[in-house]
Amino acid sequence: MSFPRYPKYKDSGVEWLGEVPEHWAIDRLKRSTIVAKNGIWGDEPRQDENDIPCVRVADFDRQALRVELTEPTIRNVVEKERVGRVLSRGDLLLEKSGGGEGQPVGCVVLYDDPRPAVCSNFVARVQTSLGMNSSFWRYVHAAAYAVRLNTRSIKQTSGIQNLDASQYLDERAGFPPPAEQTQIAAFLDRETAKIDELVAEQRRLMELLKEKRQAVISHAVTRGLNPHAPMKPSGIEWLGDVPAHWEVKRAASGSPKAVR
Repeated sequence: MSFPRYPKYKDSGVEWLGEVPEHWAIDRLKRSTIVAKNGIWGDEPRQDENDIPCVRVADFDRQALRVELTEPTIRNVVEKERVGRVLSRGDLLLEKSGGGEGQPVGCVVLYDDPRPAVCSNFVARVQTSLGMNSSFWRYVHAAAYAVRLNTRSIKQTSGIQNLDASQYLDERAGFPPPAEQTQIAAFLDRETAKIDELVAEQRRLMELLKEKRQAVISHAVTRGLNPHAPMKPSGIEWLGDVPAHWEVKRAASGSPKAVR
């Protein structure tokens, strides 16, 4: 995919960024945020007014870069513990604990659900600053994650990866003007949706090909290769009709099979 070039570029002075459009500012990621507040796990649900959905890392759709709350985990969180933690549409969620060698901690996704919720203690709620487009910033974090920028802020304890959020948000990134952030986010939403649909089509095709492969194998070993051969009942439920010249015998294991 080719992109139109800007009139002028400049060296960002940031290794992972390289050159950026000349009018972009370079600053620390934390400039894009108001606050990053750790989540809470709360207590077991009690079927009262304090029950609330709790977003876990397992609810992160890492491909779509958003939260997928199809089967939300319900936890009981009292009012005083909800302060600053209730998620709003447009919040970003930063994975702070978990991960592994192939999938290090530090994934960022967008919360785009209208339902109030909290996030677990393994996640931080990140509110974007005024004028910052949260959808654009999820893509910035995704680009940073792709080059493993987050790994510089990982602390390993007892086999669990923990992300130092303050250190991570000290990393630098490019800051387009607000209107341009919105344009870029809309472009990426549109283009990634097209790509995701192509991927889904390929997966459906792969499933159909797997089914066809199995059908070819099954037909060849139970019906033979001659489509015009006369058939006869095998007397075996799973086998059905077989070519009339085939014999039906028991295999070495004792189960019957058709033999040419």
